[in-house]
Amino acid sequence: MIVKYPRPSVVEFNKLLGTIVRMKHYAIVVSMYSQIELLGVPHDVYSFNILVNCYCQVGHIDFGFSVLGKMLKLGVEPHVVTLSTLINGLCKQGKISHATSLFDEMVDKGYQPNLIVYSTILNGLSKTGNTDRAVRFLRMMEDRGFEPNIVAYNTVIDSLCKKGSLNEALHLFSQVKVKGIRPDIVTYSCLIHAMYDLGQQEEATRQGF
Repeated sequence: MIVKYPRPSVVEFNKLLGTIVRMKHYAIVVSMYSQIELLGVPHDVYSFNILVNCYCQVGHIDFGFSVLGKMLKLGVEPHVVTLSTLINGLCKQGKISHATSLFDEMVDKGYQPNLIVYSTILNGLSKTGNTDRAVRFLRMMEDRGFEPNIVAYNTVIDSLCKKGSLNEALHLFSQVKVKGIRPDIVTYSCLIHAMYDLGQQEEATRQGF
């Protein structure tokens, strides 16, 4: 039991729990929350975010959503970080449809997703074989003023290559260069493997790979 007089503030606890999270001792943080509540220390959005993150890290996304419900019940407004953490947790479990639904709800309610959220959804769509949706999502990112980095483009190029859509992958590759974004070894590796798998070694030579 954590005992201290006078009673520690939520800010002090957040600092302590944040340190433990950085050490990746997520289960310890979860167990400490019950002790904090017994001490009568009120939660704030930051402490709730820490708890949501811990549940997502240990694979208990349902408990993470329970924390979100508790926040709403107590009148604590979720932060973009709260929802982003849940989206990331859903993507890690392959629940991409749930993740995109939460993303849409997030946008509808006026939250402004950051580049990390967009990249998380994009990666989730690509890794689960939703290539066409990944391409559309990439375009949506661009339309909303978020310039994807080479990692994001590589994710979609790799997904297109694995689908056998080499022409689309090469077209996206050309657009990347036009934008002034420098392809890296991952970009070339994805394209070269796809060309050789499809028996298009001459195309690889023509492209200068």
